[in-house]
Amino acid sequence: MVTHDEAIAHVLRRTGFGLWPDDLAQYRSADVETLISERIWADGWSQTVEEAAERDVEDDSWDLLPKEWIDVMLGTESPLHERMVWFWHDHFTSNIGETRRNLMWQQHQRIRRHALGNVRSLAREMLEDGAMLHFLDGAGSRGDAPNENLSREFLELFMLGRNAGYTEDDIRAGARILSGWWVDWETSEVGFDPDASYQRPVTFLGNRRRWNLDAYVDAVMAMPSCAGHIAGRIHDYLVSTPLSDERRSQLGDVLRDNDWEIRPLLEAMLLHEDFTEARGVRTRQPVEWTVAAAMAFGHRRIEDFGLELWMLQASGQAPFDPPNVAGWPDDDRWSSATQVMTRANMILNWDVPDWLIDRLDPTPDAVLRHCGILDATNDTRAALESALRRTGEYDRGVDLLLLLSLLSPEFAVC
Repeated sequence: MVTHDEAIAHVLRRTGFGLWPDDLAQYRSADVETLISERIWADGWSQTVEEAAERDVEDDSWDLLPKEWIDVMLGTESPLHERMVWFWHDHFTSNIGETRRNLMWQQHQRIRRHALGNVRSLAREMLEDGAMLHFLDGAGSRGDAPNENLSREFLELFMLGRNAGYTEDDIRAGARILSGWWVDWETSEVGFDPDASYQRPVTFLGNRRRWNLDAYVDAVMAMPSCAGHIAGRIHDYLVSTPLSDERRSQLGDVLRDNDWEIRPLLEAMLLHEDFTEARGVRTRQPVEWTVAAAMAFGHRRIEDFGLELWMLQASGQAPFDPPNVAGWPDDDRWSSATQVMTRANMILNWDVPDWLIDRLDPTPDAVLRHCGILDATNDTRAALESALRRTGEYDRGVDLLLLLSLLSPEFAVC
């Protein structure tokens, strides 16, 4: 039987990054379904996209943008919006090492604008996004000899999935349709040159016509596999249980029937019993774990605990720096022994705030609950009790219990 606190903790972990110290008390009388709906329909980050997009970040230090984003994750009043920004960053993947920082920042704002908005609008903007054009060699692709990378990944990874009703001829045709775009490395300006594009009719996904980006996106999204592919990727991320073909089709229908709006899809997912029963089945990625750990410390800005970019790089995941076009893996490798050691080295450098030492009872139950762990195994409890007996309350016992709780198998999942 799942307790009310366990259900609330599950919602907070999955629709955000973790629990703040007072969350369980704050939501003790909350209705679970109402909380989910409030998170889905909350407004996004308050900073306007226009203001942020106009900022020149080219001369910023390499680590500033990733650290600023962690600050936003910690400070957001719309946790699910921020979690979906992270999802789309890992879905429509680009790498800051392959392009200018200004372009990567502009792409980030595009994703931020559409994170809980419309899939079609986001997909359309990605095709003329400067960072994406650089990363997948769309910039400078000419109609008479097009580069196929953007066409291939848009179909195979982003929109339809592998072997999902298109052919190699469709990839080649799509490359011609997507040709003609250029990106100025010095100014970050993006433009289209009709003379460099392919202006004659092309047969793509069974239709022969003269194409533009809108028609191309419409044709891709009309494919039977598209809605199920997008819905399945979001389901894997937020629910993380096996998805039957029937359920995938149902969720795809929700997305398509609501004109590709994301929020109705999230309602269909998060208010379903699959979500309720999916506690502790998804391994936290390093960025998610880091933000959740900082929340357990009560830290609301990086300057409170001294997170450095190298710490995230050592964990294998730094924002804006994915390993390849497929993004970061989302599997159990993030709970390996190597990860545990990396995380221990990270948080050993964080000071436990005095107010936290004052308020926490030096007992395993109190510290585990503080970290949102309400169903710890007997092995975890025994490990904490043994450590406390060897250390004692007066020799940084609370610090030790907090460290061990954050490194426990239960905290590694959500």
